[in-house]
Amino acid sequence: MEKLVLSYSDKYLNYDFGPWHPFKPYREQKLIELLREHDLLGTYVDLVEPELASDDELMLVHTKDYIEYVKKASANGVGYLDYGDTPAFRGVHEAAAIRVGGTLLVTKLVNANKYVHGFNPGGGFHHAKPGEAAGFCVYNDIAIAIKWLRNHGVRRVAVVDVDVHHADGTQEVFNNEDVLLISTHGYDGRFYPGTGWIDEDGVGPGKGLKVNIPLPPHTGDDLYSIVIDEVIKPMLDRYSPEFLVLQFGVDAHTGDELGILDLTTASYLKVLSIIHEMAHKYAGGRLVMTGGGGYDVWNTVKTWFLATVLLTDPGKLSQYSNYLDPEPTRTPGRYYEEALYVIDAVKQRFGI
Repeated sequence: MEKLVLSYSDKYLNYDFGPWHPFKPYREQKLIELLREHDLLGTYVDLVEPELASDDELMLVHTKDYIEYVKKASANGVGYLDYGDTPAFRGVHEAAAIRVGGTLLVTKLVNANKYVHGFNPGGGFHHAKPGEAAGFCVYNDIAIAIKWLRNHGVRRVAVVDVDVHHADGTQEVFNNEDVLLISTHGYDGRFYPGTGWIDEDGVGPGKGLKVNIPLPPHTGDDLYSIVIDEVIKPMLDRYSPEFLVLQFGVDAHTGDELGILDLTTASYLKVLSIIHEMAHKYAGGRLVMTGGGGYDVWNTVKTWFLATVLLTDPGKLSQYSNYLDPEPTRTPGRYYEEALYVIDAVKQRFGI
């Protein structure tokens, strides 16, 4: 058994863009309720209460002008922080900063070897860039945590992002840095954010360390399994990270209203198993997982629950088979050929 530290605050509920917005801030609360229902809190999972990230911590990634812009919007509570996806509301700065605080807290605890693994289901805001909000993301907690790690002597950090949307903000922050970023995402030329093609592989010290795997619509478990075995695992083996971060957005699930991929719990558990294995192989187990997208609340909560079980006591997964999706998905028709082309092109580009 490996005990997990999980950051949560009821203040996460304040990250609320309104009743009609697809982002539902109570997903994390539902996860805590499910963990409590199965008596996993205190035995397998330690809950910790985060504090707001300070301005200095936010400025590890974001500009001072942008933080002041968010604070003004937070006081006024009207308009948008971007071009229409991320509404402003009263208290948006504090609501976003405490979620950053959650990712920082578990990162610091894992880095101090107080826990082997950490999880902030209230994190994963990978679209936010140094000077702008985007895609429901105000502050990029993942990038901030990685900057903190690198400032504290951790040189080789690997990020794997399995959200259905490209990790464009995280990529922009580290595009010219020696940080490995592997992003699997839906891509059809129109799907948000429209970036993340294979040729976006970094510049300068980051060249060859930004691995984008843009998958066609309806890619299922069959092809995603190949991605895990033939791209994600060998790239992590090559990089041998000292610390791993996993953005575990569940909007690539076949039941998600905003997604275009057709993954099930089988893919999510397989990719997590590989990340877990790599963390123990190279990083002394040091792994921090965040949430991310996921707009079908139940699919998101059950997948995060199963992930928590896998990280703490995988032998107990069989007890929760009712939460597993019943059948793996297969990629249909021409999408199968397109996905194989993408996988082969990625392998050729990176020499794996």
